[in-house]
Amino acid sequence: MWTIVNDFHIEKTRLPVIVVTDRGERLTGDLFVVSNARTPSGHEEVPDVLNSPEPFFPLATLSGRTLLCAKAHIREVVVPTEDVPEPDWALGARADVAVTVTDGELYSGTLFIEQATANQRVLDYLNKIPARFVQLYTAQGVILINRDAIVHVEHLA
Repeated sequence: MWTIVNDFHIEKTRLPVIVVTDRGERLTGDLFVVSNARTPSGHEEVPDVLNSPEPFFPLATLSGRTLLCAKAHIREVVVPTEDVPEPDWALGARADVAVTVTDGELYSGTLFIEQATANQRVLDYLNKIPARFVQLYTAQGVILINRDAIVHVEHLA
C-alpha cells in the first residue's frame, strides 16, 4: 500500500465565528486558520485572517458547506467571548466607544489604541491603522468591524 504525502498540505485549525455580510445576512460557522507554533495560541487568530491581503477567506458553515467569503462584502465578524484568547491583546490606551455601522446597528465596546504619540486620539487611530477590520471588545466577544462599514464612532467619556 502506498501513502501519498502532499507537500502542499497546511495544518488548519477551526475557530467558531459569526459572519455578517453587508446585506445583513448572518452566517455561523468556523473560520480556518493556519496552525503556527510561533504564536501564543498556536495558530493564527481571526484578525490575522481578516486583515491579510487576500480578498477571500473560507468559512465552514454549520450546514456543512464551505463558502469563500469576500472580505469587501463582510460588515463584521463576531468571535464569541468564550473563544477570545487571553487578554494579551490589551496593549495600548483604552477607549470606550459607540460604533454605528451602515445598517444603523450600534455597538458599544472598547478599542485598544496603540500609542504612536502620548496624546493619540481615537480619530488618529482610525485614520492611521492599516487594518481593514477594527477590533471592538464587547461583553459578547470581539467584533471585527470592516472600516468601510463604519458610519461614525463616538468616543464615550
